[in-house]
Amino acid sequence: MPACAFNTVHVHATAGRSTQLGERLQQIAQAVRSAPGCLDYTVQRDPANPDLWTVSGQWACAEQLNAHFRLPALQGYIELTGEHLARRLTFDH
Repeated sequence: MPACAFNTVHVHATAGRSTQLGERLQQIAQAVRSAPGCLDYTVQRDPANPDLWTVSGQWACAEQLNAHFRLPALQGYIELTGEHLARRLTFDH
């Protein structure tokens, strides 16, 4: 089934916390991958900027993409700044 909805989160690590940030992003991604309609949810570290991580989701339809924003696992994105793992998050969808 081809994806018809996409979302991307760019996460900038707090200085010295990039590895820990990547581990947390992987945990969030693992939880989201089982959501209805999730076709793929990946975490990638930018090869040119090791403090920048990109999380990308592909969804079967826009309704399932929107539903995933209500998942408890996404609370993890908010916690990243509170735990001083991330200094900036940019959401695209």
